[in-house]
Amino acid sequence: MLPIKILAIGAGGLQRALTHQFVHILNQRNLYNGGIFIGQPTGTEKADAFNRQKGVYHVVTFDVGGIHDIQQISSVVGATTLATEAGREQFYAQTKNPLDIFLIGVTEAGIAKGELAMDVLDESLYRYFSHHGADADICVINTDNLRNNGDIIRDILLNEYPKRSDDYTEWLKTKVGFLNEMGDRLVPQVYAVPDEIKEAAQAQIDISDELITYAEQMPETSLILEDLENRLRVPFSELDDYGVVVSQDSIEPYHDWKLLLVNSVHVPGITHKGMLAGIDFVNEAASHPTFAPHLERLMHGYAEIVEADIPIDGKSAQAYTMEFIDRIRRVKDDNARINIIETVKLRERAADIVRSPNYHDSTELFKSDFAYSFATVLRFLTPHTISGDDYRGIKDTDTEYEIRDPDRTIQNVLNGAFGASLTDVENRIQTIFSNATLWAPQNAIPENALSQNQDFCRRVAHYYHQLVNGKTCLEVLESINSQNA
Repeated sequence: MLPIKILAIGAGGLQRALTHQFVHILNQRNLYNGGIFIGQPTGTEKADAFNRQKGVYHVVTFDVGGIHDIQQISSVVGATTLATEAGREQFYAQTKNPLDIFLIGVTEAGIAKGELAMDVLDESLYRYFSHHGADADICVINTDNLRNNGDIIRDILLNEYPKRSDDYTEWLKTKVGFLNEMGDRLVPQVYAVPDEIKEAAQAQIDISDELITYAEQMPETSLILEDLENRLRVPFSELDDYGVVVSQDSIEPYHDWKLLLVNSVHVPGITHKGMLAGIDFVNEAASHPTFAPHLERLMHGYAEIVEADIPIDGKSAQAYTMEFIDRIRRVKDDNARINIIETVKLRERAADIVRSPNYHDSTELFKSDFAYSFATVLRFLTPHTISGDDYRGIKDTDTEYEIRDPDRTIQNVLNGAFGASLTDVENRIQTIFSNATLWAPQNAIPENALSQNQDFCRRVAHYYHQLVNGKTCLEVLESINSQNA
């Protein structure tokens, strides 16, 4: 059995099809000798399945053409739930092992003081320090795609959690490497995977597996780690054939490109429009005859701004974002899975475009496409009914859906906007865009409010007014598409 060298908070598909698979490959190549112990933040079903299966599961690589590969993964050596005190104590007990990494694989909503994942990380690091002393070092990697995600984790632990001791604080500052990370692989929920793919995979897997993980083929750059102080002991850099890069320089430009040219293809690019229009799957929305040309125009405009603002030698922003559009058209994924935590996603993936000095040099058509895209997310966040903390929106097909963004600020401002006048809408949009804490919480000054760009505000209000006054997403877009006829 592999010795436990990695503790992972989170048991989701991206972890299983990225970091956990990479650790397995390193073990198979005799480049590493370490296993992963998992803590499932909520529930017990995945932890129980890992233990029943002795950590073994399969990653199925597929697209609309069928299955390309199936790999059996055996890097996980144990798991527990973090939802109970007994489960957490079992997880904390693993800190007696000489570890290399803590992996944090939860969504943006879980990265804050008081969230379970952060509480467990705080306690786990302290237990590790208590067991191994001030000379021990370790890395922490947050595999969610927040900008400067390692720095965010470090700052929360140092500034928002109670100080335990001077020695421990010094250890956190000097011996723990909080690595900024950028990960990229499409891993849809199992229910979104076509039945014929699942049936073919089950036929080829000769053991019971409740954790089959379906994923696209590895993209050109799958994982970038910023290891400024050369602390990382897991040799991920050996996996350059899988698109892994470990850098001793800042990866901020690459992370900016990932957020602005890949993640934005989903939000604000296509998923909210698709869901409002009654299209369940991302690939279908991205290939829709009305949405498809708009999406390509939108990301072409993004690429021009991003390449002007954040050039990377030898890299084409246009090729990078268009490759991702092609990727999402080849993998069946669920719009509803992606439509969550919109406030953070808009801030991370669209606010920089609004504030860019190159925005005003963009084409009129891009400005329309971009404002419409932002307006559709605001339309999605507009409550149709509110009951306690249950906020419900309504699709263009008159079907209700749950609004799951935990930040209710925008939703509360937009409550009651259906049927509102243009003046009322403009006031609501101005309230949202002038709130600098929504768009630059680390530097919440008026200059960072989106309301500084009045051209953008006016356009968003125009399209949003149509969307809450009887026009469907498709109808509004068809009028924009006609500008390009």
